[in-house]
Amino acid sequence: MQLVDRIEKRRFVGREFLLWLWFESEIFDATLATREHGEIGLWLESRLLLSQQKESTRIVAPSPGLGIEAKAALRRGQLPQSAGIRIFYKEAETRLTLNAERLAITGLRLATALDQEEEAEPVDLVAELQGKTRGRGKKPAAEAQAELEAEHDAEVFYERMRLTTEIEEILVALYRDFLTLRLHNAWAQQIMPLLRGFAAGDQIDAEAYAAVRRKVLRSAKQA
Repeated sequence: MQLVDRIEKRRFVGREFLLWLWFESEIFDATLATREHGEIGLWLESRLLLSQQKESTRIVAPSPGLGIEAKAALRRGQLPQSAGIRIFYKEAETRLTLNAERLAITGLRLATALDQEEEAEPVDLVAELQGKTRGRGKKPAAEAQAELEAEHDAEVFYERMRLTTEIEEILVALYRDFLTLRLHNAWAQQIMPLLRGFAAGDQIDAEAYAAVRRKVLRSAKQA
């Protein structure tokens, strides 16, 4: 089988992963968890696109997965193709769009602490720098200001890189847990019936699912 054919035949895995994230975020009240990160706030927001062949359903709403339209699309056999996601971790919120088939992140919006800082007046920053260098010769105001701006830009860049890596690691850990569940016989025997109930709008026993989840992931860790 050619590589492109293998990729095409497995595109559904990303869609099932996004469905699983949607399922867990709803039944666990937007609080997911991984072994490495502990509790993580994660929920769908803003937009949700579901599709099957030529049929598609696009929902734009603050919580697009909670409406009856989204569950009706699931019952018609549509799976999520992309969704807006918000992640809350370590007192920071991140927004992104996840493309399920390509497992690609777009529209990443990081809430960096440095981006949120109020900028001081340039004259004050220059005066502070000049005060530190007093007695050793003063730099021109424009040069001092340029150095401060370059330093701030570098700090913002490295903070954004750190946060981007953190979000990537969270998604990788969640995907690993999903695959562990997906490849276990508990998926067909215990989890799929819950997913069908979820699509039907039934009340899901979150504690029963959590017990299955823990058992499968614990056994995989010990293996």
